[in-house]
Amino acid sequence: MKKVLKILAILFLSLIILFAIIAGMTYYKSSQYEKTAVPYIKEKIPLLSNWEYETTKSLMSPKVLENTKEEDLKKIIHWFSKLGKLNHIEKPEFRNVSTRSSFTGSGTETIVTYEILAHYENGDATITMSLLDNNSSFKIYHFNINSMALLNEKN
Repeated sequence: MKKVLKILAILFLSLIILFAIIAGMTYYKSSQYEKTAVPYIKEKIPLLSNWEYETTKSLMSPKVLENTKEEDLKKIIHWFSKLGKLNHIEKPEFRNVSTRSSFTGSGTETIVTYEILAHYENGDATITMSLLDNNSSFKIYHFNINSMALLNEKN
């Protein structure tokens, strides 16, 4: 019986240590982007929320735009415009950072993902935004807006 309890205690302690390591790594990764990505997001979401094609296009990564049809992007922007005017956003919450091979095959790209709660005149929305880290600047790699207000038939 003592042997079983000892094994369970070791397993439990190992899990606690594993979770502590994961939490520490996540904190370290998020703190790297706190002074760069968060201000970028706070500056760009109001611009995106003007629902203008040219503005959105200027904020997107050129590599991503190459793989996106102009008509599709215009339709998406029109759809999101149903949210109306942006009232304010909450503090962006770090989700993850990942490194992957670039589209061109020349090295790797670092993608930082945040989730932001935004309050629009027609309802709240959750924005998931992934940024391409270009060392000294960012470009939007991906963004998604999820809101019940987009389902409203009046819009």
